[in-house]
Amino acid sequence: MKGTTKTTAKATKKAVIVTTFIGCFGVAEGNKIVAYVDFPKDPEKIAELLEKSKSEKIEQEKEVEAALEKEGFVGAEKSDNESITSNLRKLAIEKRFVKTNVEFNQFISKVNVLIAKKKIKKAIGRDQLIMQANNAIEELDKSINIFIERLREWYGLHFPEMERAIDDHKKFVKMIEQFGSREKVDHPQLSYLKEKSMGADFNKEDIKTIQDFATQIIELYKIHGGISDYMDKLLEEIAPNLRDVAGSALAAKLISLAGGLEKLARMPSSTIQLLGAEKALFRHLHGRGKSPKHGIIITHPFVQNAPKDVRGKAARLIASKLSIAAKMDFYSKKYKGKELKKELEEKIKEIAR
Repeated sequence: MKGTTKTTAKATKKAVIVTTFIGCFGVAEGNKIVAYVDFPKDPEKIAELLEKSKSEKIEQEKEVEAALEKEGFVGAEKSDNESITSNLRKLAIEKRFVKTNVEFNQFISKVNVLIAKKKIKKAIGRDQLIMQANNAIEELDKSINIFIERLREWYGLHFPEMERAIDDHKKFVKMIEQFGSREKVDHPQLSYLKEKSMGADFNKEDIKTIQDFATQIIELYKIHGGISDYMDKLLEEIAPNLRDVAGSALAAKLISLAGGLEKLARMPSSTIQLLGAEKALFRHLHGRGKSPKHGIIITHPFVQNAPKDVRGKAARLIASKLSIAAKMDFYSKKYKGKELKKELEEKIKEIAR
């Protein structure tokens, strides 16, 4: 008979590393504390260490790991341990980290507040900057429109013919800033009109005041342009696919309406299609109107240029691509913006035939 060989495996001593508010513990079976490395008694540093510990091994954990290895505990992993966490108050006093329960409560409270602040700070993504920039642009648009309406009425008292002849708001404002009184207006379209104008005469103070007002409106235009450029750069950094498919202005509005890029990325295309049409949808759900076919994406050039009878289909196609673009920007970070836009353009052409 052949002999049999009996092998016996060497028993492995098991332990875990438990990281707490007061430091790191090496805990063996039976909840026996084998090693302990305390944290510096600084709430700010502890908050940083606890946050860092979630993604990597901190120095205190490495020290505990080394101490465990000396005692024969190999391969210790980070873990929660109810025995340690539930008795942390008692351990904190035993390890002379604090002297009293009151001191322990105050210390833990400070650390928790700092951790909460760090979480809030981390939660404020750069898409929030896009939302703020978009809101600023919308407020500027409202202000500029109100001021231009006032400027047109005001200057219309002096040169009503120009107010009717120049439709472009920005051009109208710049002409007032440049020329002031109607007599100085140098424009081929207005040369004949100014000579026979029915407007009232303005004195130098009247003209200067209205020119100053026009200058302030031009400054608002400059601010608007600066924020728009800034927002475009942010979109290129954070949501390049969405930016290319939607255009900067619409991309920013979609992120704002959704409440952030993450929320937009999680939305189905049908919801994206109706963003901005919430009031119309509410009326429809209460039997007071037709179901809306699109929301803010009606401003997309592909919808605007599509025949009216296919705008609903165009909106669905655009919403689908916007959904893909947002998901790519938030989840995969892959850039296929130009490709997505080209695919969309071809599909829009197909339904428009």
